[in-house]
Amino acid sequence: MIKATRGARPIEDSTVSKWLDTHQFKDIDLDKYADTWRNWLTFTNMKSINGLENFPFVDYTQGTSQTFDNFVLKHNRHRQINWLVGDFQYHRCISKFAEYREITTIHPDFMYGKDMHALIISAPFSDYGCMHPDFEILMDICMDFNIPVCLDLAYWGIAKNVHLDLDKYPCIKEVTCSLSKPFHTLENHRVGVRFTRDYADDGISMLNEVDMQNKYSMSLGVHYMKNFSPDYMWEKYGDTHYTVCTELDIFVTDTVIFGISQDDKDKEFNRGIDNNNRICISQYLKHRIRYDS
Repeated sequence: MIKATRGARPIEDSTVSKWLDTHQFKDIDLDKYADTWRNWLTFTNMKSINGLENFPFVDYTQGTSQTFDNFVLKHNRHRQINWLVGDFQYHRCISKFAEYREITTIHPDFMYGKDMHALIISAPFSDYGCMHPDFEILMDICMDFNIPVCLDLAYWGIAKNVHLDLDKYPCIKEVTCSLSKPFHTLENHRVGVRFTRDYADDGISMLNEVDMQNKYSMSLGVHYMKNFSPDYMWEKYGDTHYTVCTELDIFVTDTVIFGISQDDKDKEFNRGIDNNNRICISQYLKHRIRYDS
């Protein structure tokens, strides 16, 4: 039975899934891994990211979550870590063990105080499937109060209409991404990357410096990024996304696996933001099925 889900599951695309069988392990060094990521992130007609060249330090990570863990460890002693309601639920899990705050209302003084806060935010924003409407306001606040930002690009490979100028906001100190969402089968291989403006000097950098990365995952990541662009999912499933959302009577988003419902009947999908029920439609896209609501 085809049904919508609450999580964020990749589309089980047969071409992508079968690509795993063509992989032959090759020992990948960090420089090649980093260059492949830089090329993949910018090889797109549907979105853009400028200023990544000013993040010279690049590390392999176990998905994006390892980046978040180290960001929290780095700043938690002297700063309050902030995340927005509706963002990646992993933050709620680890917030129990750190000085972590879920922000439910955006106002000018919600992170008032210089050198007192840090922020993690996804782009596109996890709960909306598009850029957070207050993203630029948030970045301006972070600039004013010297708030370091970790930018989560986990949905880059399934998104469109995301345009980021990292040079505009030096407060963005770290950028992280993974291949779990665009490429089914890779969610279990934890293929991630972290770009930093400055040398991080933490557990991630140490493991990379002593060459203790997951080389198989690095090899897999390069294998996929060399053959599928970050626009692949929208190019293949874009029309179906609009059809499915229309038939389910939900709003389209800029993230191909998500639609938004404002109907009370879908409140089981709510993740904290009022009147915003994010629905994962990956299974509908997989089967290219018409659903009569």
